[in-house]
Amino acid sequence: MNDNIYDITDKINAIKDGLNANFLERKNAVDMIILSVISRKHSILIGGPGLAKTAVLKALTGRIKGLKFFDFQMTPATKIDELLSCEEIYGSRSGNKNKIGIDNCDIALIDEFFKGPHSTLNSLLSVMNERIMYYGNSEPVKIPLISLFASSNERPDKSSDSNLLPLYDRFLFRMEIMPVRSEENFKKLLELKDGDIEKFEISKYGEEVFLQKEDINTIGKAAENAEISADILNKMYLIREELKNKQVIVSDRRWRETVKILKTAAVLNKRSYVAKEDLKVLEPSLWTYYSDIRAVKNVVGRALK
Repeated sequence: MNDNIYDITDKINAIKDGLNANFLERKNAVDMIILSVISRKHSILIGGPGLAKTAVLKALTGRIKGLKFFDFQMTPATKIDELLSCEEIYGSRSGNKNKIGIDNCDIALIDEFFKGPHSTLNSLLSVMNERIMYYGNSEPVKIPLISLFASSNERPDKSSDSNLLPLYDRFLFRMEIMPVRSEENFKKLLELKDGDIEKFEISKYGEEVFLQKEDINTIGKAAENAEISADILNKMYLIREELKNKQVIVSDRRWRETVKILKTAAVLNKRSYVAKEDLKVLEPSLWTYYSDIRAVKNVVGRALK
């Protein structure tokens, strides 16, 4: 890898360090969001209110310059037009008061995602799948969306609405966010000052650290050329078989998508090949229901040994 790649990964690590210092016990979430953006996949954070789910997303994506962001909170009455840009393009008449909508942004942050009505959520399938938007009866239009991030208070289980499963399956990354657990981190949380999570400096650079949109594209292209060995593929097969034995079924399509995030993880670790330790990043992608989480962690954990 060239020096430019190393410089970008150093900046990413610096941003991670700053966020982890202020968002306590959110390291896995921070890592997941970075992987999601670079690999152009979608993520969902699941947990109760007041756990900094949305704050982590905003703080991290705010460290990438050159991107357009759209931030929205779903309600049971949300119509798809409310998520669209108010610009008079393609004949669209939007209820969104901002000029940025999900149809012309790079990163979308949608809170309380599954509280939206089925008609609105189903309209997002083409947005998440093909990055296209339908405006009435017009031809589909390509949109620049890189990643859609969602947060939800609702834990998915086997009693969940089956009509939402196709949409839920489009989130390659899924993570449950828990309250701060350790006594030390809880006390640090109470001592944080207002504004700590919005601004931080990294001593190595002596200034605030930001990524550019071009940096994300550079890492993504480097990841395409990362190598994945027969040994790693064999470990992935064994993980799949063990999960099947535990009634945790992962689709072939989903397994194919995990290859890209493994390669991205390798590059972020300054390697041109996927190593055994990179398999850890598979955990947020292999469970569907809340009851699957422990099994996935145990199976992947054994593969790391």
